[in-house]
Amino acid sequence: MKYDLSKPIDLQRFKNDVTKVTAMNKVVELKEVKLTRSGKQNRALHVFFTIISNELNELGHEFQYTGLKGSTLSTRYTPNLVKEFFWRPLQMALFNIQSTTKIDTQQINEINEVVIRYFAERGVELFFPSIESLME
Repeated sequence: MKYDLSKPIDLQRFKNDVTKVTAMNKVVELKEVKLTRSGKQNRALHVFFTIISNELNELGHEFQYTGLKGSTLSTRYTPNLVKEFFWRPLQMALFNIQSTTKIDTQQINEINEVVIRYFAERGVELFFPSIESLME
């Protein structure tokens, strides 16, 4: 069972369950569960991929795909290309986590810093979307 100990109701349930298990002399395992990103952060992440791909396309950059033997294909950037060829390799290098569903809020923030700094050094200003920024 999972308990969010920042919530009083969960904290009380946790204490009650610990008391019960202690009385039964059971062997138990306690581990911390990291919270992964929220639904809002997931949506913002995919909007961020779209922002990056749009910015690169507006600057006239093209994605060079070299995955075919002896051939290079040029194409416009898409959010999926940004995710697979920018974001995921950084995620793997920094955290050794393949799936974007497994990273937490702090990890997203760290990857964002790297991506935003990389593009800023090349004259491309990016921002990670927030509710406020999307409503402007």
